[in-house]
Amino acid sequence: MTLYGYARVSTEDQSLQRQLDALAARGVAREHIFTETGSGAAERRPIFDHLVADVLQEGDQLVVTDLDRLSRRTARIILTLDELAGRGVVVESLYERVDTTTADGTFSMTILGALAQRERDRIAERTRAGLAAARARGRHPGRPVSVTPEQHETVLMLRALGKSYRQVAAATGLSASTVARICRAETPGHEGYRAGAAR
Repeated sequence: MTLYGYARVSTEDQSLQRQLDALAARGVAREHIFTETGSGAAERRPIFDHLVADVLQEGDQLVVTDLDRLSRRTARIILTLDELAGRGVVVESLYERVDTTTADGTFSMTILGALAQRERDRIAERTRAGLAAARARGRHPGRPVSVTPEQHETVLMLRALGKSYRQVAAATGLSASTVARICRAETPGHEGYRAGAAR
């Protein structure tokens, strides 16, 4: 069995280091880690497609830091897991702490993927509604430059999956206090809360 890793960021100004460190800590050799820059929603990702189609063999194990490295689309996550399981390739997601070596692991992967997609959809809806409301009041809100849109979405997604502030901070590269601030701003009743906004 060979351990392979896959790490992806959406844009060139984002760092792969957090993912690389986590994969190395899991025991994946650097030469077996495939990296890519591009949206997880894209239909074609040359590096990932090559890894799945040409590199992974029966008995191998693919390790990712979290499910949305495989794809931003729940349907594609499920299809990829199903294809790899059928070929005898195990998939492990570090932060969700599940793998496909068992039926429970496969089931958990599917459920977590669906939850992640639902949370991203909810974030997008809140963002659109909040921006529309702000524009109607003549305001043009923006997220603090210290927190990227991807980090902001990941914070809310991981908290929705039950992760602690410390776990979310480790996963996103933010401080625990910043994670707490983002979450408080999304809590109805908090003085910084704006209904429908994703700050």
